[in-house]
Amino acid sequence: MESWLSRLEALVHDYIETVQELERNRKLGDGFFGLRAGPAENPCHDRFAADVKQLLQDCRAASPDSGECAQLLRFLFTAAEPWRELRSAYWMLIAVQGFGMELIDCLDHSDAAALAKDYAAQYPRHERLPVQVQLLKKLRAR
Repeated sequence: MESWLSRLEALVHDYIETVQELERNRKLGDGFFGLRAGPAENPCHDRFAADVKQLLQDCRAASPDSGECAQLLRFLFTAAEPWRELRSAYWMLIAVQGFGMELIDCLDHSDAAALAKDYAAQYPRHERLPVQVQLLKKLRAR
């Protein structure tokens, strides 16, 4: 059976490929002044978010061990960084981090502490969005 991590990696990979294709096929003026919707308005973003949410909910329901959850969350928390220049994908990859909130309860204290340390280093305080502040707070509390 395919691991939760490999399933999440596949979702992200397919999503990035879709967004890159949308960007390559972008027409001049897409998304400006209410003209044709641009890549940022494509339904693939909502579909990706729903798929990630469902995957993480299914994982939680399967009662994963701490190590498996830590791997999954580490990937979820770092997936956005390589795509900073692909803006619509980058912000969605940041947004879906919030779906990992319920998996934090599955972590043991050492995995939570390690993730909190890495997360705080990756996202400096002045750059954190509210969801990231909540994630870090919950990791530290665990």
